[in-house]
Amino acid sequence: MALSARRAGHGRPLLALHGNFASSRWWDDLLAEPPGGWEVIAPDLPGFAGTPTDPDVSIPAYADAVWALMQQEHLHGAVLLGHSLGGAVALDLAARHKAAVGGLVLAASAPLGGLHTPEENYPVLALLQHDDQLRALSIGALFPTRPPETLPDLIRDAGRMHPGHYHGNARALAGWQVDPARLRGLPALVMGGALDALITPAMVREQAEALGVPPHLLPGGHGFPQEHPQTFLTELSAFLQTLS
Repeated sequence: MALSARRAGHGRPLLALHGNFASSRWWDDLLAEPPGGWEVIAPDLPGFAGTPTDPDVSIPAYADAVWALMQQEHLHGAVLLGHSLGGAVALDLAARHKAAVGGLVLAASAPLGGLHTPEENYPVLALLQHDDQLRALSIGALFPTRPPETLPDLIRDAGRMHPGHYHGNARALAGWQVDPARLRGLPALVMGGALDALITPAMVREQAEALGVPPHLLPGGHGFPQEHPQTFLTELSAFLQTLS
């Protein structure tokens, strides 16, 4: 499945992968101010924000779609930036195509062992498809310190997911995992929000330890790259400058 992507900047490719209930709009700040020497490429994953979906709702299927984009656009050596579910996609792709990946940036990424959603939460996920107020509250809660100016757009895009994604993505994350040994030697930056209640600081530290790098906890919640975009950009740029 061919992915459409928004682009900004010039230089080495930085593939920015959004999370669940999201879209490429989550990277608006990064697209507005791409790191020097890098081209930011932000696709909408299959079934998100009104894009065509694939019958296979799984992390490997999303990774396959991104891999197809990398091959189509000759993005060998791209650095993969993944937020939340997008982190799982980045990890899965990197584990299977490590030689083609220049580095990993994980922002509040799903854990290496997957993310389990309690069964009692699945009815709430179904409600998010049609309950605009509940969806607004749920997305807004991801930004406890400073809601981004684009919050109305992010809420709107959250309601444009394919119907099968509301349950499907949670099941996909619960049934997925990656062996950190397959990522050994790959440069990585692991970040999380100090106030994130979904991907907690303890989970960020565990992920960083598994990948053999220090954790970076930044101000904000699950949406810390959008709450404090300049702080996020500073950390990201410093890491990118270390890559040869």
